[in-house]
Amino acid sequence: MRCEQVKEFLNAYMEGAVSEALRERVQRHLDACAECRREWQFLQSIWQRLSSMPEVVPPADLHERIMTHVRANVRAREAQHHVAFWRWTGAAAVAAGLFLMGFFVANSDGVQAAFGFGGAKKPVVESPQPVQAGVFIEYRETKDGSRLPVLEARLNREATAELHYVSGAEPSAKPTLIWQGTLLPGKTLEIPLQMLLQNANERVLTLWWSVEGRKRVLFVPVGYPPARIASVRLQAKLGDALRQLASMYQTPIEWVPSGEEPLVVLDAEDVSLEDALRQLLVGSDYRLTRQGMVWRVSGR
Repeated sequence: MRCEQVKEFLNAYMEGAVSEALRERVQRHLDACAECRREWQFLQSIWQRLSSMPEVVPPADLHERIMTHVRANVRAREAQHHVAFWRWTGAAAVAAGLFLMGFFVANSDGVQAAFGFGGAKKPVVESPQPVQAGVFIEYRETKDGSRLPVLEARLNREATAELHYVSGAEPSAKPTLIWQGTLLPGKTLEIPLQMLLQNANERVLTLWWSVEGRKRVLFVPVGYPPARIASVRLQAKLGDALRQLASMYQTPIEWVPSGEEPLVVLDAEDVSLEDALRQLLVGSDYRLTRQGMVWRVSGR
């Protein structure tokens, strides 16, 4: 017998719970193997000490105390599942609410009326002139001074589009559909993101925005004042690194994935977001541009 086999049978051997043939094989091994014999002697000493200990009489209410503890743990787990269920339900309700809102046209005051933004109603202007196409993140000032993020999207042609939310805390989680519809030429889609931010309880929202199947990722901060400089040290896949920078600098970043996602490294002291992004992308197939307040990382 091999040592590992004998060690598996030592407890049963000492209890006399093995067959006669197996007992003899174990005994022959112990006679020949000093290492296994030492382990057997050690186990023997433990058994002898345990057998010499006085018998402990359990308290009469031991069973009831154990069951009380078990019931308390069961109630605690049920409460946690209840809270988790309502958190999930709340997120689903926010997603459903945003979906039912449809889209707000920039030429109307739908967002201002719904969320208390200041300013006068924009006049409706029908113009055949091309608009600046793309997806944008705007932070609207409310009457109480808060900054609420709004996603804006517009094209010069009709196209189907979708917006999904991806939980940053659970990378493998299934994306949640927030909005699905058709973009109209010259019209602006506006989707308020504040309710989703509050429900997600994250410093940065990760959104998937796709137009006719072409996907881009938006990292949208909750709206804290942006940081001008920071010290950064990270090693991660490009998408996760961009999300960390958006959170650190509280500035929106748009990422257009192209090919295989590279592993990036950054170790910099007191740098601006622009410098951090440029250093991050050195040697990669991505380039950096800026559109309004959003930094855009896309393939060359």
